Amino acid sequence: MGKTKGIHIGYNPLLGEYEDMTKQFEDDAYQYKEWLESDEFVEYVNMEIDKTKPLYSESDIMGATRYASEHITIEPSEVGKKVYDILFSEKIEEYLSLKR
Repeated sequence: MGKTKGIHIGYNPLLGEYEDMTKQFEDDAYQYKEWLESDEFVEYVNMEIDKTKPLYSESDIMGATRYASEHITIEPSEVGKKVYDILFSEKIEEYLSLKR
């Protein structure tokens, strides 16, 4: 998109020609400003903030770890570290799914 002597020129594929885009830029800027001041923008920002919050608290994780270690009745030496780690992870997931 070129800019010549204060005129914004852009290609319009619907018309198949170049045209002055100044009015479009002004309309886009106006719509963006209106959106920033709308309830939809506030809702959007709140949803984005909610995405950054952790699903589980630190005490949930500690409880899950305690739960896993208390509910596995087999020794790691009996099944091997890899299998024991899988069992431990499954017990943590089990505890956390109960918290939801």
